[in-house]
Amino acid sequence: MPKRKKVVYFNEYNVRMGRATYFPLVSGILRAYAETNPPVKAGYKFKPFIFYLDAADRILAQYDEAPDVAAFSIAMWNEQLSLHVARVIKERWPACLIVFGGCQTPHHPEDYFAEHPFIDVAVRAEGEEAFYGVMERFLESRDFKGIVNVSYRHPQTGAIVYNPEESEFGRDLDSYPSPYLEGLFNYMFEAHPEIDFQAIVETNRGCPFLCTFCYWGRGGTTRKYRYHDLGRVEAEINWAGHRRIKYMFNADSNFGMHKRDPEIAKFLVSTKKKYGFPEKFRTCWGKNTDENIFAIASLLHEHELEKGITLARQSNSKKVLANIKRGNIKLATYENLQRLFNDREIPVYSEMILGLPGETYESWRDGIEELLRAGLKNQLFVYQCEVYPNTELGEPAYQKKFGIVTKRIELREIHGSVRDANWVPEYQDIIVASDSMTVEDWRRMTRFSTLTMLMHSMKVGFFLISYLTDRFGIAYTSFIEHISDRRMAAGTGAMLLTELALYDDYTQRLLDGKGRGLEMPGFGDFYWDVEEASFLRLAGDFDRFYRELFDVVCGFLDGRGIVYDRDEVSDALQYQRLRMPTAAPASGTEAAFRTNMPEYFARRFGTEPIPVAAERQALHPKPKDFGGDRVRFARESILWGRKSGTMLVDCDWASVDRPWVTSETLAQPHAKPAVELPRAANLGE
Repeated sequence: MPKRKKVVYFNEYNVRMGRATYFPLVSGILRAYAETNPPVKAGYKFKPFIFYLDAADRILAQYDEAPDVAAFSIAMWNEQLSLHVARVIKERWPACLIVFGGCQTPHHPEDYFAEHPFIDVAVRAEGEEAFYGVMERFLESRDFKGIVNVSYRHPQTGAIVYNPEESEFGRDLDSYPSPYLEGLFNYMFEAHPEIDFQAIVETNRGCPFLCTFCYWGRGGTTRKYRYHDLGRVEAEINWAGHRRIKYMFNADSNFGMHKRDPEIAKFLVSTKKKYGFPEKFRTCWGKNTDENIFAIASLLHEHELEKGITLARQSNSKKVLANIKRGNIKLATYENLQRLFNDREIPVYSEMILGLPGETYESWRDGIEELLRAGLKNQLFVYQCEVYPNTELGEPAYQKKFGIVTKRIELREIHGSVRDANWVPEYQDIIVASDSMTVEDWRRMTRFSTLTMLMHSMKVGFFLISYLTDRFGIAYTSFIEHISDRRMAAGTGAMLLTELALYDDYTQRLLDGKGRGLEMPGFGDFYWDVEEASFLRLAGDFDRFYRELFDVVCGFLDGRGIVYDRDEVSDALQYQRLRMPTAAPASGTEAAFRTNMPEYFARRFGTEPIPVAAERQALHPKPKDFGGDRVRFARESILWGRKSGTMLVDCDWASVDRPWVTSETLAQPHAKPAVELPRAANLGE
């Protein structure tokens, strides 16, 4: 009688985003490599992948045979669910070998084993060699001594054994077969017609940087780069395009930093030309941004592949950057790149992390000011500082050094589907105080940052603030701080005051352990970020909002003793309002301006800006008609439009006084200069 094959289940629960979720890439690689071992291939029966978040009982129902091995790839979005399922499996099938790996698994798991006695094996860092070794050894034994990257529970004594042996990082990455090209995911299309699959492609591994908040360079223990062969990369991209995969995520740490990366961009373009897919490509761009990234980004943008280019900063404080072991490109270089991208109309976004050690309210505000002044046109994303296992930021000694105070909050994945009440809750840890930042400072920084993202990133005050800064020589953040600190004149800004109260409620909810993501009934079954929820509320009555904002602006300028023209401010606000999308827009009509605001704003962020001038111009807005469908409006304006720079209403414009000057002829030299208005006197600064 042939020997019974051992049954293996892979558990890699990925986030659901409506119909979309990712293929279980980690599980696929582990299986593909393990099966290169003939005894493993012959001795095990691999069950279908269990690959997305769900209620625990529905996951356990997929265990239709008694398991011999249950392998879990854990991250913060599935750790508690994985622990729950693993515990039940061990209760039902005590002989089942429970294997945990993934970035959330502690590299020194002694306490983790004690807390979770059902775990038998913990894998640190890269898992291919470890899983291969465990599967081979488990055919005959439960003693995993000597297997690289493994800690385990000794089968006789129950003692926790830490194997000091590490993976050999000189190993050729292509020795690990591709689960895509091996066909391991092919069955999933027919088995799950309800899923829109998204693919992850990995072209290299490694990260030379040591950012203390990040797992990549230090926790992943892979500071040196290794590469997949370009032929394999091209084949995987072709596999995805042929199977009409809309969205592809690149798992590289610094895409664009390597000489071969333009070739990969060309693979993406040629595949999209051939199949029409992938539609979008998302990557983590290189930290040291240069002309190479600009060229790649330009190519991807030309073919509508990118969802936005990241010029990441995290902080602009030299003290903070030293504390987190990070080096940023010079701000002058950043500003030049920003304007080059703006000239090409390539969407760019910057990221800042709120609460890093050494940050103060003043350094945080000033850092955002530097970013906005450097010409950031598209998006500023502010993230609460999250603390991950296996990072320096997660170590008790590091936290003690900087007086870091953390708070555990519910995990609500932004733009992920709203979690079912029956699901196992997940959690994340964020920093809410440090030696340089009190809890009250953190509250104020969060309120200020949320308002900044509403006004700048969600575009609600984008043009207005740019105008105020350029025209009156004030700081970008001064108007935002004026509102955020509630310095508005009595009786003005009622809608803004309501939003500020909601922001304060939001920060209190975080301190109470509630999650970041907010539900917005009527706008889809997704979690929204706080500034996005604010945008959706205001969009219900933008006309009233901008009437109120006019009074706020005038009060701000009056309070600073600034001489200004109310009609000119009105023109700036009219332009701002006409560029804002709504679920049920009015039919496009021509709007008249007493100044050259349409041309002024069209050129404001390029390399050849012009001043405000006394010239009659007309704007022709072309709003998208969502027919009052708020779900579609929210999805297309925010989910699709925020990073890709397509939130704003398209428009054409033309000069009445110089009819040969239009939005179509913007690049042509003007036959006559516009009449420049005198710069307003700034008596307050």
